[in-house]
Amino acid sequence: MIVNIGYVLMAAALGVSIYGSIAPHLGVRRNNWNLVRSAQYATILNFLLVLGASAVLVRSFLADDFSVYFVWANSSTDLPLMYKLSAFWGGMEGSLLFWNLVLASFSAYVAYAYQRTNREIIPYVIATLNIIHVFLLLLLLLWSNPLDVQSPVPLEGRGLNPLLQHPAMALHPPLLYLGYIGFSIPFAFAMASLVRGKLDNAWVVTTRRWTLAAWYTLTVGQMFGGQWAYEELGWGGYWGWDPVENASFMPWLTGTAFLHSVMLQEKRNMMKIWNMVLIIITFGLSILGTFIVRSGVLNSVHAFAQSEVGPAFLVFLAFAMVVGFFLMFKRIKLLESRHTAESLLSKESSFLLNNLMLVGIAFTVLLGTAFPLVAEAVRGTKLSIQAPFFNTIISPLGMALLFLMGYATIVPWRQTNWNFLVRNFRIPVLLGVLGVLVGVVAGITSLGAMIVFGGAAFTTGIIVIDYAKAVRVRARQEKAGLLNALISTTARNQQRWGGALIHLGVVCVMVGLAGNYYKEEFNRTVQPGRAIEVAGYKLLFKGMAEEQIQNARHRQAVVEIFDNEKQLDVLKPARSYYPTQPDPLTEVAIYRTLKEDLYIVLAQENKDGSATLRILKNPLVMVAWMGFPLFTVGTLLSIFYRARRLEQPVFSRNLEVT
Repeated sequence: MIVNIGYVLMAAALGVSIYGSIAPHLGVRRNNWNLVRSAQYATILNFLLVLGASAVLVRSFLADDFSVYFVWANSSTDLPLMYKLSAFWGGMEGSLLFWNLVLASFSAYVAYAYQRTNREIIPYVIATLNIIHVFLLLLLLLWSNPLDVQSPVPLEGRGLNPLLQHPAMALHPPLLYLGYIGFSIPFAFAMASLVRGKLDNAWVVTTRRWTLAAWYTLTVGQMFGGQWAYEELGWGGYWGWDPVENASFMPWLTGTAFLHSVMLQEKRNMMKIWNMVLIIITFGLSILGTFIVRSGVLNSVHAFAQSEVGPAFLVFLAFAMVVGFFLMFKRIKLLESRHTAESLLSKESSFLLNNLMLVGIAFTVLLGTAFPLVAEAVRGTKLSIQAPFFNTIISPLGMALLFLMGYATIVPWRQTNWNFLVRNFRIPVLLGVLGVLVGVVAGITSLGAMIVFGGAAFTTGIIVIDYAKAVRVRARQEKAGLLNALISTTARNQQRWGGALIHLGVVCVMVGLAGNYYKEEFNRTVQPGRAIEVAGYKLLFKGMAEEQIQNARHRQAVVEIFDNEKQLDVLKPARSYYPTQPDPLTEVAIYRTLKEDLYIVLAQENKDGSATLRILKNPLVMVAWMGFPLFTVGTLLSIFYRARRLEQPVFSRNLEVT
C-alpha cells in the first residue's frame, strides 16, 4: 500500500535527522568540513522525505481512503475540497506531520542558503534543528502516526469537526504553526552562537527576517482565529482569554519584546543577555503552547486535537530550557554589554520599559493559564481563572504600552531634555485630549474606552507628524514633488516606516478592543411579518427558511435590516445541521460598518412560528480588523530592510579561524 511508503519515508527521515544531529558536531571536533556538508545535505534530504510522507497523507484525503484511521476520523466524502486539505492539520497526528514539514522546509533552506555564511556556527544550527526533527519524528512514529491503517475499511468517514469548517480556520492553524516554527530558526542560531562562543550581533542580524516573519504569521494567525471565534461560536466576541488563545498570545508577547530588544543589540550593542533569555523563552512558550492545545489538560473550546503526547512536549520543553539556559550561563561573561542606557529620557530606556511590560503581560497570562493546573496537582480541585482576572491586570498595561509606542517613536537615542519633549509632544497631547472629547461627544461614558481613544490619538498623531516632517525634509533636499518625496522617504528607511505602520496596526486593534467597553446586547422574540426597533436599527422578521449550503442544512431566520425606511441588508442567522454532527451549530449573521457590527444569533425557533433573536451591537470591530493590512504592509517594508552587520572574521575552508 502507498500508505506504507509514507511510513517508510518518515522512518527514513528519522534516521537522516539523527545523522544530521551528530555529524555537525563530529565535523567540528575533527575539523572536517565534509562531515558538516554531509549534514547539510542530510537536512535537505529530510525535507524531501517528510514532503513525500505528507503527499501520501494528502493523497489519502483527496481519495477518501478511509483505511487510514486519521483520514476516517477527520474527513468524509461530502466534505468540500478546501476542508479536506485543511483536515491535514485538523487533528493531532496530521498537525504534527505538518509541523515537521514546515520545520523541514525551513531547515533545508537554512542548510542551503547559509552554506558559506555564518560558517563557524552553521554546524550547530543544523544540529539544533535536526534535534527538534528527531523529537517530532519520534512522536509521529511511536505515538501519533497519521498513516496508521484500520481494518475493516469503513464506507464513510466521521467528517471534520463542523466548527473547523470555516475559511478562517483553514488558515488559522497553519499560520500559527509558521509562527511557532519560525522562532525555531533564531533559537537554533542563538544556541549555535552560545556553543561556539561567537556572541557578536551576527546571529541577530542573520535571523532578523526570520524573526519578523515568525512574528507576522503568529500575529495574523491570531487575527484569523479571532475572526473564526467571532463568526462561528456565536458568543459575540473574538477574544475570551481561553487557554488556547493564551497559548499563542504568550510567545507573541515575548517575540514582540525580542523584536524590539534586538534593535538595541544591532544599533547599540546592548541587551545581549536579555535577548538570549527572550529567544529561549519564546521558543519554550511555543512548545508549551502546543502542549496546552494537544494535551487536553485544560478545557478549551479550541482544543480539537487532544492526545497522549502532551507529556512528551513537557519533557522536550524541560530539555530545551535546561540546555538553553545552561549554555547561556556558561557564556555569561561574553554576553555582557559594553553600553548601558545613559538616561531615563532616551529610546534605550523606553525600549527596556516596553520589554518589561510585554514580559509582565506574558507572565500574567502564563500565571492565569497554568495556575489551574498547579492547583489541581497540589489540591486535587479544578479551578478556572476567567476573563476579569486578565482584564484587571493586563488592560492598564496595554493602555500604558499604547502611550509608550508614541513616546518611543520620537524620543532620541542616548539622552534628551525636557525642552525637546515639551516642543515635540505639545500637539500629540492636544490630539490625545481631542480623542477623549470626541468620545464624550459621542456619548461614551466608559473610562477605559476614553483612555484608549486618547492614547490612540496621541500615538497616531506622533507617527503621522513624524512622517510628515521626514517627507517635508526629503522634498526640500531633493526638490521633489510630494509623491516622489513620499516614496523616497519610505524607501530610504524601510525599517523605521514599516515599524510605524505596524504600530498603527496595533493602534487599530486597541481601538477595536475598546469597543468592548460599551457593547450592547438584547434578546427579542418576534413574530413573522413584525418589526422591532433595536440598537438604532429596525429589524423586520420575514419568517423561517431552509437552505442547503455545501454539506450542511441551514434553518434560517430571514431578517431585513432598515435605517429608518432605507433597507441596509438582509441577514439570515441560522442553525446548521451536519450529517456527521448530531447537534445543530450556530451560524451568526452580521451587518458590518466601520462604526459597529450588528450581530444576530438565532437563539431559538419557536413552535408558533416566532423566532427568539440574540442581538448585539459591537462597536469598532471593523477598526480592529483594519490592523491586518497595516501589519502586512509594515512587515513587508521592514523585512526588506538590510540590517547593519558588524565586521566579521574571515574563515578558511576548515573550521578554524584564520
